[in-house]
Amino acid sequence: MKNVFFIIITCFLTPMFSQNDSITGSYYQSSGNPEGGTTTIVLPNNTFVVGYFGGMRKGTWKLIKNDAYKFTYHVEPKFVLYGRHNSKLKDSVAISMSIDGNKGVSVRFNGSSSDAFTPVFNKGANCFDYPYIYKQKEKLNSLEAFAPDYSNYLEGKLGDLPGFYSFKIEEDYNEFILAGLSEEYSEAGSFKATYKNGILSLGADTDLKKSGQYEDLDEETLSFIKSHIEIDILPKLLEYGNEFFPHYENPMATDLIPFTRLESQLNSSKAINIEATSLFIATCED
Repeated sequence: MKNVFFIIITCFLTPMFSQNDSITGSYYQSSGNPEGGTTTIVLPNNTFVVGYFGGMRKGTWKLIKNDAYKFTYHVEPKFVLYGRHNSKLKDSVAISMSIDGNKGVSVRFNGSSSDAFTPVFNKGANCFDYPYIYKQKEKLNSLEAFAPDYSNYLEGKLGDLPGFYSFKIEEDYNEFILAGLSEEYSEAGSFKATYKNGILSLGADTDLKKSGQYEDLDEETLSFIKSHIEIDILPKLLEYGNEFFPHYENPMATDLIPFTRLESQLNSSKAINIEATSLFIATCED
């Protein structure tokens, strides 16, 4: 879906500048590499989207004064835990790991503050075959998830660590999905820009010429953008058809029961320990 968005937006980038000098419209910024640059589309309802190869973000914008504007990104949680009761599991609990295997994610099940986290995948994992589903007999009362910030990783030490997500499970659930997004979605951020005569200036000699007017967006592109803005990537109720919902070849009625998103708390990870042994081994021979 994300790459489809990038293709649709790229096709729209033909010069269509008209007499309308509103900030709304499309702007393209080249990256200088084969994967292409980024496309920013500013909508009249004070929202915007940024599309790039492999991803897209959304946010809101407002006029500060004169020709100056502020753009603020929408922030998603780093981890979300979904749960439901599955009568077919009977006396076991299943946790599906819908996370990026290369981000060093570790988890802790029913643990105390003194217990270590367990890596989901082995160090140097390089060969993934999803889904990865961890099963246990014991009821799951809590789950905690942590991923280090590799931007602060220096000489084997972690600098300012991000917090870990803690989920308490009070419902009678026995099937779970731990879902995670890439870092850019969970990073808060904003930027300021000025707009005048069809040029969006981001500072540092970065001027983006308007590629097209909002009014000239084709119906398919506009529908796609509005849907992305209005729909949560990680919704409160995870239903069949969502990219994080389990895939079934021939689903039964029980397979289609929605998952409910559980509330989380962000805790300090300053003193946590991580085991060497992982839940899964995902290594292919060279």
